[in-house]
Amino acid sequence: MRALAAEFGKLKRSRMILWTMLIIIGYTSIGLVTYPIIEDLMASNSAPMGQGVSELFAEAGITEIGWDAAMRFIPMGVSGAWGVMVLSLIAAYVFGREMREGTDVAYATLPVRRESFVFAKLVVIAVWAIGLALLSVIAQVGVDLIYLGTEGFRWSYVWRGFYETLYAMLPLYLTLPVIAWLSLTRKGYLRPMVFAVIVFTLSTGMVGMDAAKYFPWSMPIVLSGVTWMPMRGDLGIASWAIALAVFVIGLLAVIRRVNRPAQIA
Repeated sequence: MRALAAEFGKLKRSRMILWTMLIIIGYTSIGLVTYPIIEDLMASNSAPMGQGVSELFAEAGITEIGWDAAMRFIPMGVSGAWGVMVLSLIAAYVFGREMREGTDVAYATLPVRRESFVFAKLVVIAVWAIGLALLSVIAQVGVDLIYLGTEGFRWSYVWRGFYETLYAMLPLYLTLPVIAWLSLTRKGYLRPMVFAVIVFTLSTGMVGMDAAKYFPWSMPIVLSGVTWMPMRGDLGIASWAIALAVFVIGLLAVIRRVNRPAQIA
């Protein structure tokens, strides 16, 4: 609990929270521009990837841009636009900040096990991610009120959007110990963010492929789809086993790293 209080205390004056919030709000606001484009594509039935847009959306249960459809785009932001990059940035910041700012040496004198700070940081990241999920829902509601008005609004759409966003975040959260380990190997955020760009590129390239179910960074795409291909599916036991294995291996690597004599969490 002392480690947890310390980790939350470090965020009081952090501007990174504001920057991540602005990213979410900025991305969600793009809906005011993309909604008319999507409606035009659905009406013209153009055919990317060999299938008409209207057919793709119809198979996903989206036949028009209304409140039901609009709130389905929230988890798609996690899978296709900001999920991998923003969550990776948060993990790199939370774990790499001590080394970058030179405050990691002070941890050696504290009567707290270093593993406690690792788990405290993971809790901080989880709370931060939940807060961004809630913000994305609030921002989406604001955008939809501007574009659609109140006709057709239901609270069930809001709660569903929040739940599906958290569910889409879960497999990405399980990959964050890998980002944390990378951030501890160098005094900076370059290495973990380059890795995030690589896995993000790979994950988007797997859209529509069966292999996406077994690549943790593309699992949100399977769960919620992406804007240009809103098809949804389910993850089996093998998929979740792989994601959990990545989490455990990454966590063990982080703990081993912070317990090295020359390395403080």
